[in-house]
Amino acid sequence: MANDDGGARDALALLVAIIVGAVMGAVTALLLAPKSGEELRGDISDAAVRAKERAGEMKGHMAEKYESLRAQVEEHVRSHAHDAAEATEELAEDVQANLEEA
Repeated sequence: MANDDGGARDALALLVAIIVGAVMGAVTALLLAPKSGEELRGDISDAAVRAKERAGEMKGHMAEKYESLRAQVEEHVRSHAHDAAEATEELAEDVQANLEEA
């Protein structure tokens, strides 16, 4: 399960990188545009609000994806644990039968 934590950290790092990149791009575009200080502050404020909303949406989407993937992995592990238990039981029965024959 250690890999699950690494995957979640990688997804979080990607999300943060996307958000930071988007904010930096928006701020750069605003700073390079010829506008008055008041207009520029308003545009930066609007861009910040949009970035915050988008980050919230992305966070929700990532949480849904993570939960779905976690459930799939959990089911996969349960299935293979059950298969392994059955195989172990069959092997034990075979060994017991061989011991009784010997």
